[in-house]
Amino acid sequence: MACHHGFVECIVEMKQSGELTKYGLAAVNWLLDVCGQDKAVGHDIGCASKMITASSLGTKAQEKQLKVVVNAFHRFAHNHMCQLENHPLYQLGFGNEDLETWFHWKQFLDLHFSQWDSDKYLELSKQALCIIQTNLADLEQFKHSKNITDNNFKTWHQEELEYLKRCTGESDPTSIAVQYIELLEKLNFAEATYGSVT
Repeated sequence: MACHHGFVECIVEMKQSGELTKYGLAAVNWLLDVCGQDKAVGHDIGCASKMITASSLGTKAQEKQLKVVVNAFHRFAHNHMCQLENHPLYQLGFGNEDLETWFHWKQFLDLHFSQWDSDKYLELSKQALCIIQTNLADLEQFKHSKNITDNNFKTWHQEELEYLKRCTGESDPTSIAVQYIELLEKLNFAEATYGSVT
């Protein structure tokens, strides 16, 4: 929700359609609590202001003389009666306001994050090129000194995965031997700390 000056007053994130009107009603409730008397809300479903009247906010909205109107672009997609009753062009106090600030704000957000992504891709590309340019010679020297190829790097991953899968179910003799060694280490520690028991 943004004021007609373009300042964002309240943000509600809807993750999927079909969330009905609960978020819109929550924003209206906030508006009534914070901003007080004689306010107007431009909403793309302003003609459905009956939902506010029918909700638990109905009395509060009526007492504070809340007016719900549609935004200017809504008129092109809806019926004429709605336009005459709810369009800002026909309401006192709106002047030239089109109530599309929120729409433009969403465009700004989209533009901002598109630029953000472009900047991140550029930065990652620069970083990758820098790593390649500075480390390629070292990598080639390492491969030559160890007599390995690019294919080794590809197969090592699969070999390590297969090895770890084989190790997940330790055989009983192995786990018993490990436990025995751990107990011997504890005995050695105890004898060194407290003296020989035997």
